[in-house]
Amino acid sequence: MTRRALLIALALATSCKKEPPKGDLPPATDWQSSTAPGAAKPPTAAPPNPHTAMGSGNPHSGAMAEPTAPKALDKLPDGRLAMGPFSLAAPADWTMKPITSNMRAADFQLPAAKGAGDAELIIYYFGPSGAGSIDDNINRWLDQLEQPGGKSSRDVAKIEKTKFADQDATFISVTGQFHAMAMPGGAAATDIADAELLGAIVASPQGPYYFKLVGAKPTVEASAAAFRAMLGSLKLR
Repeated sequence: MTRRALLIALALATSCKKEPPKGDLPPATDWQSSTAPGAAKPPTAAPPNPHTAMGSGNPHSGAMAEPTAPKALDKLPDGRLAMGPFSLAAPADWTMKPITSNMRAADFQLPAAKGAGDAELIIYYFGPSGAGSIDDNINRWLDQLEQPGGKSSRDVAKIEKTKFADQDATFISVTGQFHAMAMPGGAAATDIADAELLGAIVASPQGPYYFKLVGAKPTVEASAAAFRAMLGSLKLR
């Protein structure tokens, strides 16, 4: 290369370093920060499913569950339990667990059937507006169950309209392999090969309450009548 060609090449290289082409991304430390001028915003995480095993947020509002001091349902003078606008009678052999989420109203551990795994009833409350339509919530529950042969859980589920405490309600029962993803700060992922889910969505003057009982099929079956009796005991206060 001649001396003249070498000088021209050096000049062009220096010019490129001083003036980067338009459209180049700023340094990674800038575009990952929301304060950088013209920075690309990081993708927003999809709202979590409030009905996951241990989970969490309200997709209707996009809000996340907030931790609270451990609390449980208050006992009324007549021995019933107070839950929002309702009172109810819980089965004597169910263990009430303290809740630490502002989106849960109550949590009960069920006695395991002989030789079977656990089951748990979580009662969710997301405020006056709830967490979407009844079908939205039923579909979230059904999406957590896998059927043999690739069948749709909707096709095998039993769904009925009814009333509890003279309030409109929807009751659902379905079996299958239960999958629930882990939530940040929550429990690990859940996978129950032979599971059953019993659920109820019950209207109230303060918004819907979501009763989700899920666990090993023998344990859920053994407590199905008690769950129905609990729902039947609901009264407006």
